[in-house]
Amino acid sequence: MIQTTTEHIDKKEAILAVAEKLFSEQDFDAVSVRDIAKEANVNIAMISYYFGSKEKLFEAVIIRRIESAINILKEMTSSESTGYAKMERVIDYYIGKLVNNRNVHKMINRELSSNNRPHLRDLIMARMRANREFIKEIMVQGIKEGEFKPDMDIDMTIMNFFGTIQHMVGASYYSCDMFDKKTDAELFTPEFTERLKAYFKNSFKHNLL
Repeated sequence: MIQTTTEHIDKKEAILAVAEKLFSEQDFDAVSVRDIAKEANVNIAMISYYFGSKEKLFEAVIIRRIESAINILKEMTSSESTGYAKMERVIDYYIGKLVNNRNVHKMINRELSSNNRPHLRDLIMARMRANREFIKEIMVQGIKEGEFKPDMDIDMTIMNFFGTIQHMVGASYYSCDMFDKKTDAELFTPEFTERLKAYFKNSFKHNLL
């Protein structure tokens, strides 16, 4: 029987979902194609058919996560609203994304600090740069329209935001110690997530307006 397009999509998505889970829980070398195939309930040959190799599958897992961000951001900020309202949506989106997908972002951070796959590291950086430039453009437009301070330091404002939340997620042992918590789950509660969002909205308001 010939598989339908929907069946192909379902199997490919199943492989990506399982691979993301396993790669985020363990280092790249600790995960085998056999492990992924078994948990995704597919034949090993199916992984080769869709992705070619374990490394290409790993790339697909990471790139689809990063590429989805820019599309979501564009949709969230497409309506007519103030620059600051757009920045509030950016803050809500990124903090929710990083907190709710902590293992994925730990996996991405491992790649950025590794020389094992420089090609993948460069791909990650290129896509992260595109996301960052999109946010920077919101700020630049706000300055042009007189909404934001003309002398604001855009680069430092963005660095402070991403640097803080990525460090909190990537070095969660430090974050737990800072806030007197024992585990990630104990620290990253809905209440704490809202606290983070409120902090950065106030911080951006001070820096931008």
